[in-house]
Amino acid sequence: MKAPRFFLGTIVLFWGWQMQTLWIAICLAAVLESSRVIKSKFEFKSSDFNKFVDISIVFLAGIIVISLTLEPEKAILIILKWLPLVFFPVIAAQEFSVKGTIENRSFFIVQKKRLKTIAHDSNEIDISFPYSLFCILSTATANSKGLLFYSSVVLFFVWGLFQIRSKRVSFFLWTLCIFITIVLGYVGHSSIRLASLKINQWIMEYYAGYYADNPFKNYTALGEIGKLKLSDKIVLRASFKDYIDGKTYLLHTASYTGFSISSWFARYGFKSIENAYDKTFWQINSNINPSRKMTFYLKTSRENAVLSLPSGTFTISDMKIGVCEKNAMQSVRIKNIPPLIKGVVSYTGGLSYEAPPGNQDLLIPKSELSGIAKIVKELALDKMSEQDILNTIRRYFLVEYTYSLDLKGKQNQQTPLQNFLNHSKSGHCEFFATATTLILRQAKIPARYATGYMAHEYSRLENHLVIRQRDAHAWAKVYVNGQWKNFDTTPPSFFEMDRQKMESSFISDFFSFISFKLSLLRHETGADLMKQYGLWLILPLVLILFFRLRRSNRIKRIKFFDKPLEDAKKDALDISFHLIEKKMTQQGFPRYPYETYFSWLERIEHNFDNKMINNELKTLLLAHNRYYFSKSGLSKDEKIKFTSNIKKILKRLTMTTIVPGS
Repeated sequence: MKAPRFFLGTIVLFWGWQMQTLWIAICLAAVLESSRVIKSKFEFKSSDFNKFVDISIVFLAGIIVISLTLEPEKAILIILKWLPLVFFPVIAAQEFSVKGTIENRSFFIVQKKRLKTIAHDSNEIDISFPYSLFCILSTATANSKGLLFYSSVVLFFVWGLFQIRSKRVSFFLWTLCIFITIVLGYVGHSSIRLASLKINQWIMEYYAGYYADNPFKNYTALGEIGKLKLSDKIVLRASFKDYIDGKTYLLHTASYTGFSISSWFARYGFKSIENAYDKTFWQINSNINPSRKMTFYLKTSRENAVLSLPSGTFTISDMKIGVCEKNAMQSVRIKNIPPLIKGVVSYTGGLSYEAPPGNQDLLIPKSELSGIAKIVKELALDKMSEQDILNTIRRYFLVEYTYSLDLKGKQNQQTPLQNFLNHSKSGHCEFFATATTLILRQAKIPARYATGYMAHEYSRLENHLVIRQRDAHAWAKVYVNGQWKNFDTTPPSFFEMDRQKMESSFISDFFSFISFKLSLLRHETGADLMKQYGLWLILPLVLILFFRLRRSNRIKRIKFFDKPLEDAKKDALDISFHLIEKKMTQQGFPRYPYETYFSWLERIEHNFDNKMINNELKTLLLAHNRYYFSKSGLSKDEKIKFTSNIKKILKRLTMTTIVPGS
């Protein structure tokens, strides 16, 4: 099924126009349409077409190599964008071939040696329309909107379908069916687009709950960190310049001041941070010396995120993002981010830049006041110094309480916190941090509730500290000696208990590591790698193509003089026994489908008056078989002699009358 004239050229120009590569499209269209004008054609065999397929595969492999530096989504779009150019050698070879079609054997990739030995069980195909579909698919990646793109695609489909419409159906009925299909297609396309937008909106609203434990929603509920601890997924990788084996690091995400029933709240807005030097350097706070260094890698599928950073962060460098913001509680959030973020953090490790304490840092909900006041009185905290208060509270929780992710049932008259303090005396970090914060406030020491991660697991495989989702943690921040300090009263045994509750998997860790390295290649080192070694990555593909083409046989060029293309195809078939078979069929001696040429000649040889004709036919048949089935084939002189003998025997058969059964 051949595409109509100017169809391929027009659709290629449409691709170039939409993809802003019009000058390339003009060249491709000119080559394709010139095949209808140029009278010279080439006699391509399956092995010859196979070389053009090799060229396309090398082009495709080259684009894939170049796309390694991009994100998967962008890489796929790049590959789709250049599909018409990638497969242009194949379609051009078809258009300039004598037959105007390609044998399906030409697309064999693994068993290419079979092309020379297998001559049967092959079909001639025309790839004009498949190539046109590639062009439309590629054009669709331009994200064209409105009626223009849809109308153009409809025009191409109608143009192509018109050539193959059934003659049994009236033109009016065919046009009506096409019109109904176009209308229904447009309505369906619009409905799907609107539904997609609505679904995306619902998904975004749903995932807004993901930020329940960070400043995006400005509150966090008791129990949310406990849910995070049920996964061993690696969410962050970090390396510290001053790392000591076995040392732990608190990475702060958010701080909260107000507490009610079972939720903490923060009422501080965010302000943008301007780039100090370039688009990768962010001045969070004023510089202080000496400083410490931490490098982190955050892999995320979202466009916004809240960073988990050590206390006293004042700069972040090498972080390629769109927007960076912070609030007075030193929570840092970023927007318009790539899938992999790298940042080099400079921090003090001691000095905190959080807003000074206010009245809200001493407030205790009425529902919790009686229970908290009872503990403060039992411990006699009102008679101690600040440091003694901290030591007493730490010892109190270490001795009297146990860590557990399995929360026991509470009495109906108590809040979750009161159940933890007076009944179960067992819970996870959120309860320890909440109770500590409120006890400190009752002791007249400003305190806040903080969430983040506890970095403690060093991976020899990755040479980084890996922070898992189960490492989510909560602790108190206390204001002593004019500075905010981290104060964690959760029993240290929680490390081991969390690990036993959700033991990490070596297999999932290994695949996470591989995924991280691939992302690192694309986003951090990919561009530099391609600049330095891109040629060496593509060079092997070029060498393979060179040696494949070097072994290629010389292609025969045939020039036609005022002969239509269909006649040229016919002549290509007639350099065989085809003309003789046709002549004998006209005289009443057809060859049955199950018969070979030899068995056919043996069946009809007694009808020849001249026995010499039968012998000559068998001699020609031997030459025919050598030409088509032998690896060596016929030499140039033998081909000339073979063609001449065919013409002579045809002339003799025309002058000789053969009567069946004579």
